[in-house]
Amino acid sequence: MFAVFLAPEALPFSIALAVTAGLFLLEIVSALLGATILGIGSEGPDIDMDADFDLSADIGLDAVDLDSVVAADVTDVPTSPSDILGWLGAREVPFLIWLVSFLTMFGLSGLVIQSAASTILGTPLFIWVAVIAAMVPAITITRIIANHVALIMPKTETSAMRVRHLGGHRGTITQGTAIRGKPAEAKIKDRHGNIHYLRVEPLKDDGIFPPDSDVIVVRKRGDRFFVI
Repeated sequence: MFAVFLAPEALPFSIALAVTAGLFLLEIVSALLGATILGIGSEGPDIDMDADFDLSADIGLDAVDLDSVVAADVTDVPTSPSDILGWLGAREVPFLIWLVSFLTMFGLSGLVIQSAASTILGTPLFIWVAVIAAMVPAITITRIIANHVALIMPKTETSAMRVRHLGGHRGTITQGTAIRGKPAEAKIKDRHGNIHYLRVEPLKDDGIFPPDSDVIVVRKRGDRFFVI
């Protein structure tokens, strides 16, 4: 039995299964301590930082018209795993669950392929050939498993938005008069209907926005927001 796992031609698949077994052991230990490791990554990496943005070049400030500028929802900003991860089925499930599924299917597929090759051809396949061959059923089955797991996992939805997503949104000056170097308070409504209060100042040096002026957030630099 162990000779199959320790055979050179089965090494990548044995390592994959060994990693899976190690993760399960860690999960058992974590469960005894009241924690879990397989749930890590369920919310995805927190890469959506409140970074600076600048939409001024995209809307053409020389001929800006507040009525013609679309209050962009910034829907093209990635807020979920990449399309490749989504295609692989890792979009809706914790990454470690997806990884365990893939490693298990990859290891088992590789061992079956090498065993079948040895029986039929009299010799196992080259390792790299077996690895490529094992990837196909591993990815396919993992996608199916991930999709089924996603159906039974509780979904957590939120309408919270980070301030970087407010670029292109309309608002109204509520307190003070916004001039360059002297910000005023603006009320900005995001695409979920949530209200945000920001200290804003005009993007142009000669810009002046008295109370009740309609503005659009187009730039963020540090903690400063600029509007047109």
